[in-house]
Amino acid sequence: MYEQKKTNTNTASSSETDVIALIDAMMQKKLRQDHAGDVDADGKPHMPRDAHPKSHGLVRAEFIVEANLPAAYRVGVFSEARTFPAWIRYSNGAPEPAPDKKNDVRGMAIKLMGVPGEKVLTDEKNALTQDFLLCNHPVFFIRNVADYAAFLSAASGGNPLPFFIGLRPLRFRFHEAKVLIQALLKKIASPLAIRYWSQTPYRLGGSAVKYSVRPSAGYELSPRIVSAVPTTDANYLRRRMAAELAEDDVCLDFMVQLQGSAMPVEDPTILWDERSAPFRKVATIRIHRQDFDLPEIDRKAEDMSFTPWHTLPEHEPLGGINRTRRVVYESISRLRHTVNGVPRQEPAE
Repeated sequence: MYEQKKTNTNTASSSETDVIALIDAMMQKKLRQDHAGDVDADGKPHMPRDAHPKSHGLVRAEFIVEANLPAAYRVGVFSEARTFPAWIRYSNGAPEPAPDKKNDVRGMAIKLMGVPGEKVLTDEKNALTQDFLLCNHPVFFIRNVADYAAFLSAASGGNPLPFFIGLRPLRFRFHEAKVLIQALLKKIASPLAIRYWSQTPYRLGGSAVKYSVRPSAGYELSPRIVSAVPTTDANYLRRRMAAELAEDDVCLDFMVQLQGSAMPVEDPTILWDERSAPFRKVATIRIHRQDFDLPEIDRKAEDMSFTPWHTLPEHEPLGGINRTRRVVYESISRLRHTVNGVPRQEPAE
């Protein structure tokens, strides 16, 4: 039973709510300032995502839940063996698109389709979708909501360094700086060839868990594809992924890690040790051969919204960082869909 359950709450305090509102206002203001006057290829107003705006591709997939899982895992979408159609968006994390060889965090956003049951978000409680958001580093670089506001305040001036090394040595954030540097320095050959983690925790019935996705056993990126698409190509991650899926299906393992002792819910900078709490595979993700490098698919990728709060209550996001995401992700989605003149709705297929 996870630590937060002891107080039977996952709601923000009044002070935390105020800080989250401040974060939301800062992020909306920055997005408006940075993209005032931006237009798309047709000359229409365009506002991108505030994070992960560069998509490597949106692909169709199947999410195949394992049969005969132990009882602790048979919750929500994992409650029975079945297959969900899914969309998966791969991306770079930086707020401004850049060549893929530049140091960056990589993202994997999964949207399951045809998921029955009332969802957490009031405006989308009848949506038939369930989202899982992951990055290619196991921990986040910000501990809590207050630090999130402090980081944004420092970053808004163009130099986030004061957040990590300020005027008071006792407040230096060396641990957070190390986490961020480790995440940014990872080199990847293909979005399909690496491991991803949820970073933040989630409810699984009466437990807390984290998620991870990795290539299934036997997968290997073809050296021919690597040599054919060099890292000097600004979009080599998209090109390599397209080349892989033009040749064959790709299978990935979706895994769950149950919380063990000394594994906090409220501090996502702390690694949950896999030696004492190993991940268990609960589903296979099969990405079939396909051509996703198409304008209509890119348009769908741009218009689609992802948030861990597109979820059944059984998979409710936990912790202050996730409570912040609930507010910010929704407001940013509303803002950019309004500016872009696009209906804001969950996909039906």
